[in-house]
Amino acid sequence: MNIEINKFFLKVITNSLETAQMNFLGEKIDSSFNVYSESGFHSNMPLPRRVAAEVLIRYFKDEEDIVRLFTIMLHNEGARFYNATLHIWGRDEFIRLLKRYKWIFDPYLIRFFLDPFYEHEINFLKEVRVIDLRSNNEIKNIIKGIEKISSKMGIKDLEWRITLRLYDLEPDTGELIRKILGLLLARQNLQDFSGELYVCLKELAINASKANYKILFDRHVTRKQGVTPDKDYIHFLRLFKSEIEHNGNKRLFELAKIKDKYITIIFQSTIDTIGVWVTNSDNISLIEKQQILNKIGKSEVQFYKSTSPFDEEYAEGAGFGLTLILSVLRNYSRDEEPLKVVFYPDFIKIGFILHRSELKKKDEAAGGQEKTE
Repeated sequence: MNIEINKFFLKVITNSLETAQMNFLGEKIDSSFNVYSESGFHSNMPLPRRVAAEVLIRYFKDEEDIVRLFTIMLHNEGARFYNATLHIWGRDEFIRLLKRYKWIFDPYLIRFFLDPFYEHEINFLKEVRVIDLRSNNEIKNIIKGIEKISSKMGIKDLEWRITLRLYDLEPDTGELIRKILGLLLARQNLQDFSGELYVCLKELAINASKANYKILFDRHVTRKQGVTPDKDYIHFLRLFKSEIEHNGNKRLFELAKIKDKYITIIFQSTIDTIGVWVTNSDNISLIEKQQILNKIGKSEVQFYKSTSPFDEEYAEGAGFGLTLILSVLRNYSRDEEPLKVVFYPDFIKIGFILHRSELKKKDEAAGGQEKTE
């Protein structure tokens, strides 16, 4: 429970909702919720809104529940909510407060995303903490440096982070990424997972660079033809696919270098977890955000269903390969939603965090199965 968030949300609902509306709001998440029975008041007795607000906060005290309740309010703002029009007191101030605690609000999706990708301080690997491949093409020397450092690492050297900046994946880049993944997994003999994790990371990197390319293609190619994703997404996507089929990433890669539209891959090791996430350098369309959320199965979808009419025919529009990634991650994680996404105003984070203990159990179970066979 976050005391500051709960305290401010108490003010929000006290100043925004009547008692009956608070009861209605609670029922949206839990159909068994009843503000009267929870308060001990008889349903025929008038229940002060302050008391109703305290009951609601006491019942839904977790931070995630508070964010869900507030999101439902945002979806109904300015409309009739049970018995009166909903006007939200302290709306923007509460959004700013949530942001301080890593809850990022997307005003187009009207949803919050909790950013799990915290960049901890580095205690090791200071020499290679940032690798910028936009200007440094000496990948073989970088790989040799990582191999040298890796040979000296001990079990205590599990706290580190490497940031990789690049325009797109290239053949020699793949070798470097495999080495860094090996560094993540080597200290606890988890190297057997490197192949599948590389596949996951490769798909994420391809999606991120493709997202940058779409933005460049829109701004510098199709917009001159009067075609934009916002006005005609299907036509835009057809033109983009045609560009890739005929020219690959060649023309767009050159444009990315000119405009410096790069992606960032971050590898983070802690004693308990292995984290990998990718960011691009711009935002994406609302349709593509919806496609990604539908693919990764965000739990909020059950409360605020919003699907794209192009999901089936144009599944490659955004997040192509996410199904493959999820099939791998769900095999290694107990998290129902192992692939995380955060839509910032100016960029996107997408990636995963795996627990070393869960990987170790999986590895031991696989080893035991091999012996029995």
